[in-house]
Amino acid sequence: MTPKVLSIIFVLSVLMIAGQQAQAESNLTSAKDSIKEEMDYLFPDNKEKVFTETVDQFYEALRKRSYPVHQEFYRKHYEFYKKHKNKLGNMDTALFKDMPDASVNFRKKILFHEVEKFNYITWDGNGIPNTHPNIKVKYNQAISPDRQVYFFYSFKDTDREFRGRCAVYDVETKQLIAGGETYINKFPQIRSEN
Repeated sequence: MTPKVLSIIFVLSVLMIAGQQAQAESNLTSAKDSIKEEMDYLFPDNKEKVFTETVDQFYEALRKRSYPVHQEFYRKHYEFYKKHKNKLGNMDTALFKDMPDASVNFRKKILFHEVEKFNYITWDGNGIPNTHPNIKVKYNQAISPDRQVYFFYSFKDTDREFRGRCAVYDVETKQLIAGGETYINKFPQIRSEN
């Protein structure tokens, strides 16, 4: 075979493979769309429902443990957090409480997929960016992206350190669905070179 024939065969092979790949990607996209339509969430879409409680009213009820779900949570976890004293979190994170010396205290009623918009980026001592909170909505299959949530975020960012805590509560059930606490030391780590 001549080089011209070989190059034509090669080009046709590449085009055939590319066409099959495009068709496969198209089929995958339509399969994902149909799965989304059929998915049964533990916390289904409720963006059309009207809830009159404001985010500040919910925060006060949370602090006073007015709802049975928070009373039960407190009873179940108080001894655990007391025993581990901030090694594995604390009750201020579990039943969210604003940090007293925070640079920012943020409370908002939003849809679950909007949580990712509120990431804050800070740099550690080695110049590596860190994002907080790091709540990945697209990987959460239990909660509909169109579910109403209360989002609480409190952090303090100084040249020495970053401390932050966040929590996401379901508006309808009042349950904690995501959250956590983070600490980043901003002093550069000294590396010994041999």
